[in-house]
Amino acid sequence: ALQGSIYQNPDSWGECFYKGWETAEEYLSGRVRHKLKRAKIANEKYKGYFEKNVKALESVMPRMISNDEIYVTLGSPWVPTDIIDKFIEHLFGKSEIFRLYGSKIKEEGVIHDEITGSWEVPNKYRYNNVACRTTYGTPYMNGMEILERTLNLKNATVYRTVKTNTTKSGKKQVIDKDATVVVQEKQQAMIKEFQKWVWSNSARSARLEEIFDEKYGSNIVRHFDGSFLTFPGMSEKESLFDYQKNAVARILFTPNTLLAHDVGSGKTYIMAAAGMELKRMGISEKNLYVVPNNITGQWKDMFLKLYPEAKVRCITPKDFTKDKREGVLSDIRDNTYDAVIMAYSCFSLVPVSGEFYKEMLEKELEEIRLLRKNHKKKDTTGLYRKEKRIRKSLYELEEEIKNAKERVYFEDLGINTLFVDEAHNFKNLALETNCADISGIFAKGSAKCRDMLDKVRCVQSKNNGRGVVMATGTPITNSLSDIYVIQKYLQNGDLALLDLQSFDGWIGMFAEMRTDFEIDVDTTRYRMVTRFSKFHNIPELANLLASVADFHKTDKENDIPDYDGYEDAVVEKTKDFKEYLEEISKRASAVRNGSVKRTEDNMLKITTDGRKAALDMRLVDVNKPFTCQSKAFLCAQNIFDIYSRTMNEKAAQIVFCDTSTPKDGFNMYHEMKEILVGMGVNKEEIAFIHDAESESEKRKLFNKVCKGEVRVIMGSTFKLGTGVNVQQRLVALHHLDVPWRPSDMVQREGRILRQGNQNSKVWLYRYITKGSFDAYSWQLLENKQRMITSILSGCANERN
Repeated sequence: ALQGSIYQNPDSWGECFYKGWETAEEYLSGRVRHKLKRAKIANEKYKGYFEKNVKALESVMPRMISNDEIYVTLGSPWVPTDIIDKFIEHLFGKSEIFRLYGSKIKEEGVIHDEITGSWEVPNKYRYNNVACRTTYGTPYMNGMEILERTLNLKNATVYRTVKTNTTKSGKKQVIDKDATVVVQEKQQAMIKEFQKWVWSNSARSARLEEIFDEKYGSNIVRHFDGSFLTFPGMSEKESLFDYQKNAVARILFTPNTLLAHDVGSGKTYIMAAAGMELKRMGISEKNLYVVPNNITGQWKDMFLKLYPEAKVRCITPKDFTKDKREGVLSDIRDNTYDAVIMAYSCFSLVPVSGEFYKEMLEKELEEIRLLRKNHKKKDTTGLYRKEKRIRKSLYELEEEIKNAKERVYFEDLGINTLFVDEAHNFKNLALETNCADISGIFAKGSAKCRDMLDKVRCVQSKNNGRGVVMATGTPITNSLSDIYVIQKYLQNGDLALLDLQSFDGWIGMFAEMRTDFEIDVDTTRYRMVTRFSKFHNIPELANLLASVADFHKTDKENDIPDYDGYEDAVVEKTKDFKEYLEEISKRASAVRNGSVKRTEDNMLKITTDGRKAALDMRLVDVNKPFTCQSKAFLCAQNIFDIYSRTMNEKAAQIVFCDTSTPKDGFNMYHEMKEILVGMGVNKEEIAFIHDAESESEKRKLFNKVCKGEVRVIMGSTFKLGTGVNVQQRLVALHHLDVPWRPSDMVQREGRILRQGNQNSKVWLYRYITKGSFDAYSWQLLENKQRMITSILSGCANERN
């Protein structure tokens, strides 16, 4: 009766009629070409039993991608090593060592380690011809060295030694710009030649097309329909939009999920409803919600508003002091709550046992052993170092386990599903990469992110790979690496199947390095910077991410207020500011030429001072005079104008400022308040988020904003920009300064552009000091946002 609606998966049926059944939506999605191959093999073995599977899969098979649509480069992880060997021969000819010594020396081919993503080119000095020394090489770096660096996505950089008084030796290494430009030109020439050569042979081209299509090109995204859900226990006063129901269905039917819905689109309700349904269906017995410290109370209120009868345990920092910790963890372990809501800081204090770490490290060690056995090649340096680190860690763990005290560990809690709100706060995972010289890429991660990954793996390992839901309105906060991090949390197995488990392998598939000139921090000159600024194989990246991510963009149909772009309020430069810019330029030159120690001055300090000066000169020199030619005064004028016009509606406004905080001495918060009060705003109607220290004080403040009792609220992105619901009467938002990350802008604006705002139209102001450091900051935001938009715009049919 269900023919065409369900299919029996030959990989999981176990030769039993009652096992392996999947819905058509599940079976006819994912890596369908691989499934077709498996179905054909099973159909032949079992005499036509899987004929319907074969026909159904053939009917949904996407067209094969041709070579002119595929981006390939030196370092693409899916290109076989023997093709790189052939390319070396194409560039430099037959190995000169092999030609001279014949069979006495065996020529070694290129080695690629899928786990580490590293490439090794043996015998890099085997050539001494014009092609290696001149055509694709320079006196500073021969062609084979450049090739290996290119395969490993390393920027080819040449250094020279200069004298300095900032080091003990009196010398330091600096980049030789002229020599580096020449080497990088050779690098680009080599890449272009490879991209031209690799498709020039029909047999090689067909082979690569088949490899690419098998791995990446035949993935069909599954769509989810949650219209069948009835949500027993949900308050009759509340309801979900269709897109929210669909998102709940995805969470129910897939192992792990990223809720990448726009800020203010109702992710909290989705997670609450999904958790209750998972529990009701017996899929998850215990759900843990990890949320920012400042909104734990708000989360509990919203959960109980949606499910009034739910049994909820809310854990805040004051509930999780050292003397209470074991009791709280024992309570979670021994009781069955519908939801356990836990603050970030409390979550990081829940320990993971040494036994769990030991188990994970032993699995990692076994992967390395299998790789060596299967490849039958010599160990590369990267693998050897990794194995050595693991063995050392295992030895240390054995000692730790012996001396461990009896306590409740994370894995003892019995968590079946882990929900992480505002998951972008956990993006800073350590990346083992060769790309350390690329702007925006950092190899070191944070302890809290490592802890999150460990706990994610703990939940997944005890629940057959499922059990993690991450939610964020800004899945890409600042750089390309954010997508990879999300996939490491939620799609680690998929990445391994596609040889993308290393960051360098992932980069080699989807990104391209570009070296360009940018405005320097002093805004007067340009400097050479290398970034990942161009992306390729976008449909494959989008499909891979879409298999775990649920996207939703808010619009007017979701009761989101309208706005006519940004209102740019430009402040003219003062004489004091012009003079300070000259000083900034001199400081930047001193740092660049090494005439000042980094402990005394550096680019980060110069950048910070430049941002402060653009905001108000008194932030860098408190003795400077007040002037109406400032951001604070212009912002206050706009606020007062709107305040006066919306007196009857009691409309509220929100002001964001990260560069200055309310403290002793001059600061923008007290300055703004003084000016506003002087203009006629009631001081009781102005509030700083920093003044509300406890959870209860914040809730009272937010209620006052929603009621119109507080009509101007000021805060930083960190304290006021994430997860805060004060939108009811907000009519204007003011960006007093420019945040570093595009995601900060999205989070800020998500406070006003969200459901529940009673204003159909709102205004967004940006304050810019003409000719200031703002230009540099806006340029950074613009470049980063361009990258983010190219990935998340939904243009899955566009190749680049």
